[in-house]
Amino acid sequence: MQIAAKRTVMQPSPLSTLLAVFRKAFHDSRRFVFWLSVGTFLYILLIMLFYPSMIEQSEQLDELMESYPKEMMQAFYGGDVDDLSVSEPGNYVQSQFITWLVLMLGAIVIVQAFNAITNAERDGTLDVMLSLPVSRRAYLLGRIANTAVVTLLVLAASWLPLWLSTYIWPEFDVSPGRLALGIFGAFWPVIVVAGFAYLLACVIPSSKHFAGPLSYLFLFGSYILYMFAVSIESLNSLKPVFLFDYYSGGQIIREGVDLGNWALMILVALVYFALAWWRIDKKELGV
Repeated sequence: MQIAAKRTVMQPSPLSTLLAVFRKAFHDSRRFVFWLSVGTFLYILLIMLFYPSMIEQSEQLDELMESYPKEMMQAFYGGDVDDLSVSEPGNYVQSQFITWLVLMLGAIVIVQAFNAITNAERDGTLDVMLSLPVSRRAYLLGRIANTAVVTLLVLAASWLPLWLSTYIWPEFDVSPGRLALGIFGAFWPVIVVAGFAYLLACVIPSSKHFAGPLSYLFLFGSYILYMFAVSIESLNSLKPVFLFDYYSGGQIIREGVDLGNWALMILVALVYFALAWWRIDKKELGV
C-alpha cells in the first residue's frame, strides 16, 4: 500500500511579489527612462552653454526685467521678483528648467499610474497579472515603487549635468549640495501628483473616462491658477491652496530647504497613497 506524499506549495511572500511587479514594470519602462535621461542631460548642458553670456550681460538683462510689469514677471517666475536677477544660479535654473521639469515629470507619473491600473484593466493585462499569486495591494505598491524610482533616475540625470557645469563654467558658482536639494526636492511635488493619480485610478471605474483629465487638471490647472494667484494681488491669499506654492527649486538653491513645505507634501502624498492602497482591494476591477 503506497501512501501518497503531500506536496506543500510555498506561497510567495508579499515582499517577493512586490519586487517581482517592480522588476517587470521597470523592465518595461527602462528604454523610456534611458532616453528621457539622455535628452534631459543634453538639454541642461545646452542651456548652461548660455550662462556665461548671461553673466556678462547681467546688468542689461536686469534692467530689461525691471521694465516689464511686475505681475507678468511673477507669473512666469512663480515667486517674489523684487530682487530677481536672471544671472543668479538658482534663478537661472528655475526659470530655464526646473518649472518644466516638474510639469514634465508630473505628466509622466500620471501616465504611469493609469497604465498600471485603468489601462491595464481595459487591455486585459491586469487580468493576467492578478491570475498569478500577486495580491492587488502588492501589485499597486510595486507599480508605485517603479514610479518613484523612475522619477529619481530622471532627477539624477538632471542634477548630474548641473554639477558638471560648476566645473566647466566657473561662473556657475553654486555648491553641489544645494543643487542636489533643489533638483531632488522636485521629487515631492511630483510624488504628490503621482499619489493623486493612483488614487483616482483605484477609485474611478475603468469604464469612466474622466479620471485622466482630472489628474492633468490637478497638475496643469494648479500651475496655471497658481500663476494667476501670484500675479494678481487680490488672489495672493489663494497661493497656499496650490501645490506649486510649496516647491521652488531656485529658492532652495539660493536659501536652502523649507522643511515645513517638504513635510506637508510628504504627508499629502502618504494620504493619497494610503487611500489608494485601501481602495484597490474594494474596487470592482474590469477583469
